[in-house]
Amino acid sequence: MNQNLVNPMDGNCASGYEVAMAYVPWQNFTRAYEPQRAWNTGTIFPELDKPFLGAGGKRR
Repeated sequence: MNQNLVNPMDGNCASGYEVAMAYVPWQNFTRAYEPQRAWNTGTIFPELDKPFLGAGGKRR
């Protein structure tokens, strides 16, 4: 058995590995949605209002 494989059942699956690495671009505040539109879209920032494409982000 390959000793480099990780077994999540042994409770030591993150040993020696980074937990996560994120890339978060800097966001400049430019404008905001009105409260009702923000409530309906789930964000006050138009820049974050992205369409839900489903299917893993693939356009059909």
